[in-house]
Amino acid sequence: MNYNLMPVKYFIDVVQTGGFISAAKRNYVSETAVSSAIRKLEDELGHKLLNRKAGQNSLTPVGELFYARAVGVINAYNEIWYHPDIHPEKLVRIHFLQGLAADAVEFVEQLPKSTHYSFDEELLDTSINRLIKGYYDILIGFQLAFANNDKVKIFPLKTINFDLIFNKEEVTQNKNNLKRLAQNSKLYLQNWQSTGISDIQTAMINAYAKDGWNYSETVNINSFAAACLNVNFKGGFAMVPENFHMPENCENIYRYTPAHLKQAFQVVIATESHAPQALLKLIVKSIT
Repeated sequence: MNYNLMPVKYFIDVVQTGGFISAAKRNYVSETAVSSAIRKLEDELGHKLLNRKAGQNSLTPVGELFYARAVGVINAYNEIWYHPDIHPEKLVRIHFLQGLAADAVEFVEQLPKSTHYSFDEELLDTSINRLIKGYYDILIGFQLAFANNDKVKIFPLKTINFDLIFNKEEVTQNKNNLKRLAQNSKLYLQNWQSTGISDIQTAMINAYAKDGWNYSETVNINSFAAACLNVNFKGGFAMVPENFHMPENCENIYRYTPAHLKQAFQVVIATESHAPQALLKLIVKSIT
């Protein structure tokens, strides 16, 4: 039995970042190392996981199933490496969706100084199920993610702007006519349709499309970071939260906040519906 999980992690990172180069940078290894490890993984499984094409990789049907299972395995593996706390009953495990790290920090700054806490990032398609099962205590995410879900309790945290990011060179070529540039460009959009709860992707497109804004087509991307990398190196544009920090090497980005995307999305704090009263009181006290 093969207990080496690094090829599995490389595979997940390729999917999440949108390419072998970005996955290699995330793991501080060469692109060749990532590519070779995944090819060996495919050989051992007896199935092709990725359709490799110049500039774009896509999952095979087997790859889609393997990816969903692999994320669960890596998440479970990471759980056993949480540092032991001397007062585990006082530890609040705070997780956040991609792009909302700054909002998690802002929430923690309101907690009593005596509070023990830990941070981690969640993928939306598994985050709610993991919250309900008790893998962590608090999830900071978009209100749309929890619509009509009676297994979670939510508390309003803040309303945020969304920014549009463009390739700086394309902005110059189009003489700063961003609306026209967007109309003729690909919109890299985080793929959030797998929640089965609410089609956040449609809500984001509807919010974007106000005031006559348009796009040529949408391209599904698994993270804001991957969207930034695509825009930076390939052109097109994407939507990101106002306080989202650009990944390294994204220096060819022009950032713009259109009026119709100001105060566009509600960020909330979510807990399991039967969370301890002490935790609920802590949240209410902190946000009020």
